[in-house]
Amino acid sequence: MSSHRMLILGGTGETGRQAVVAALADPNISRVLSYGRRPPPVPADAPGQDKLEHHAIDFDKLLAEKQAGQKGEESRKLGSSDCDSVLVALGTTRGNAGSAEAFERIDREYVLAAAEAARIPEKKQTVVYVSSGGADSNSFFLYPKSKGLTEEGIAALGYSSAVIFRPGLLLAPGGRQERRIPEWLAVQVIPRLPFGKTTLSIQTPILGRALIRAALDAAKVGTETELKGYKARVVGNPEALELGGAHA
Repeated sequence: MSSHRMLILGGTGETGRQAVVAALADPNISRVLSYGRRPPPVPADAPGQDKLEHHAIDFDKLLAEKQAGQKGEESRKLGSSDCDSVLVALGTTRGNAGSAEAFERIDREYVLAAAEAARIPEKKQTVVYVSSGGADSNSFFLYPKSKGLTEEGIAALGYSSAVIFRPGLLLAPGGRQERRIPEWLAVQVIPRLPFGKTTLSIQTPILGRALIRAALDAAKVGTETELKGYKARVVGNPEALELGGAHA
């Protein structure tokens, strides 16, 4: 078994949970380090349970430490992980956050503060970030602009490799409860469109597996791109489907 140690941020969300399950099942990964407010809701019968190690972290305190230029308790937790890869599935929506300001704090500032704290300068590490199709730092719209700015921030952190996933519409097994009407309509329509299942949407278990493959072998995935002068490898929805075994 490999000695690869993977740190996962956002393991309680649908995509993050699927990534945790895929990481636990992968024999190339020896340890899965979850950091967040709550442990990932992993099924009791999921293989590799003994590899999971959860650490509670307060993202508000972490962000305050970063803004003060201090290496505080939350920063030290992440910095002591000795991880080989960092997978960032942390994020939210404006509706769930409650305001544009809260959305940007959670979706971008938490992400960048945590990814920066987990970076070990003397160690070769890969960071994988789950962004979104249409991410654009120059967008007039809040969501794609925040994702685009976060992508640029991730690329600039100095990791040995940075991989950015831009998936399409995320489809959870069995559907999700309490969808907003526009989201519900998208779930009904997009998979039925021509190429909707190959370019516009992805099942979250497939995305979870794709994220793990990218974390383990970053040099072989995506298209090399420059984001504000920093190199990153960008993975679109069709390649994510392929990496996750959708066509196997």
